[in-house]
Amino acid sequence: MTLSKPGIRNMPKIAGNWRHLAVIGLSLFSLAGCAVNSSTGSMQFVPLMSEAEEARVGAETHPKIVKAYGGVYDNDALGGYVAGVVARIAASSDKRVRYRTTVLDSDVVNAFALPGGYVYVTRGLLALVNDEAELAGVLGHEIGHVDARHSAQRQTAAMGTSILGAVVGAVVGNDVVSQVLGVGQKGFLASYSRDQEYEADKLGVRTLARSGYDPFAQADFLHSMDAEMKLQARLAGSQSGGGTSWFASHPPTPDRVRAARAEARASGIAPGKGRRNRNGYLSHINGMIYGDSPSQGIVDGNRFVHPQLRFSFSAPKGFRISNSTQAVMVTGPEKTIAKFDGATKPAGVPVASYLANSWAKNVRIGNLRRFKLNGMNAASALARVNNYNARLVVIEYSPTRVYRFLLGTLPQVGGRYDKALQSLVGSFHRISKAQASRVKPRRVKIVKVRSGQTVASVARRMAFSSYREQRFRVLNGLDAAQTLRAGERVKIITR
Repeated sequence: MTLSKPGIRNMPKIAGNWRHLAVIGLSLFSLAGCAVNSSTGSMQFVPLMSEAEEARVGAETHPKIVKAYGGVYDNDALGGYVAGVVARIAASSDKRVRYRTTVLDSDVVNAFALPGGYVYVTRGLLALVNDEAELAGVLGHEIGHVDARHSAQRQTAAMGTSILGAVVGAVVGNDVVSQVLGVGQKGFLASYSRDQEYEADKLGVRTLARSGYDPFAQADFLHSMDAEMKLQARLAGSQSGGGTSWFASHPPTPDRVRAARAEARASGIAPGKGRRNRNGYLSHINGMIYGDSPSQGIVDGNRFVHPQLRFSFSAPKGFRISNSTQAVMVTGPEKTIAKFDGATKPAGVPVASYLANSWAKNVRIGNLRRFKLNGMNAASALARVNNYNARLVVIEYSPTRVYRFLLGTLPQVGGRYDKALQSLVGSFHRISKAQASRVKPRRVKIVKVRSGQTVASVARRMAFSSYREQRFRVLNGLDAAQTLRAGERVKIITR
């Protein structure tokens, strides 16, 4: 979590009607024709955007992407290595594009490319990948989207729905509440179609083969991704996790795995004959941060601690914490939810005035009260937000810095979770420099399997309190029946 600006804004009025929007959307679609894509050989909509416009959009979007994903991961050797893999596969792609590669400091499992040659991969995805060929397969898939101009096609197809999304977002009103309740403009935008995903898979496999990599690596990573998605669903239970990931836009269906393997067989290269470079890849990710970064705060079980901003709080039993660069989300039973973030306020402005006149400006609040929280000035108020009973809490950490909890429960729940949410807020406290210095992130560590060691014995070294063996298997691409061989190198997670 990083500091953000105040998030409750005025609720604008909407003019016009839905039929006008439908006419606009239909007009946009009518401007797009059909043609044969030179990269794929298939018929497609001709995008309204030119390639020059795509490049401009990519350049304008790049700094926003970097900021949204927590910045660039500070490891020049790893960044240079990934850029080298991109250069190798780009040399064998259907188009000559100058690619700019960025490793993002995010634990979200994601990789994507923007028009204009901007390629991104998160350290979360790098941790899941098991060799250089798998990484090349992921990057080849994303470059395939660029070569096929899928982003421009998607933009053309989404123009009408994005207008609709903008109107819905305006009706909802403030963006903080929209994020908390899972309502926002992004949900109305089209993602890649099923055909586009298969097309990018096919282009990625072909690029692997032409680059000298094992073309079966793409299917191997899709299989690992499926296992990771199932594990995360199991860890989260019925609660929702945080962050947009590769899973959302690249569903790892068994059909896609089979199609990728069929395309690899069609290359004529036998499995294992192409370049994999597992040892070289593992050496480059050895020591990489895994999970939360200290610069964004760390989730440790039911506790969130930010060693750089020097504070901590704990979630009650039955609640789950998830962190992102924008905020910390706490989700509980019966859709109980809390959002925690930070902001700045003018020095000298009382915290209650900040709540009423800045954060909750033009939002009807009641029961505004002032109180002390672990030695800090604080204020709270009640509001009705999108059918939720909400409590807004602001804590004055310093004269110009505040931290905020936006707590929500459904009306039918009553006061069942009032004490739990009160304990969440009450647990917020400062930490000392000494306490902050003891907070260590998890890291990827590459170890060699010794004679007699098993999956279970190595997995006991994983820095987790639960699901150690399952996490170890998914991390290393091991199925339930696979065993370890003495001398092989594997990934574990340590402090």
